[in-house]
Amino acid sequence: MHARDRELLAALSKVNSKIGSVTVELLTLQPDDAAYAAGLRTLGRQLVHVGVALTRRASELDGTELDPSALLNAPDTETHDRTERSEP
Repeated sequence: MHARDRELLAALSKVNSKIGSVTVELLTLQPDDAAYAAGLRTLGRQLVHVGVALTRRASELDGTELDPSALLNAPDTETHDRTERSEP
């Protein structure tokens, strides 16, 4: 495994390890719309960042081109990934 892959998986692990506590924190912030929105935005950005990094690395490994922004509109990621792989 490349050092870069270890760093990528460590970043994923870091986000994953915080999801539980962030979720509890968000539950307590719900009455405060501004703080709740900021918390959701922060978590969303972290998840998107690691998701884009994983997607880009997968593309490097198997040569499959996938625009990470296309994932945002895909209702079913696995179906979308299969479709992307079958295109020339």
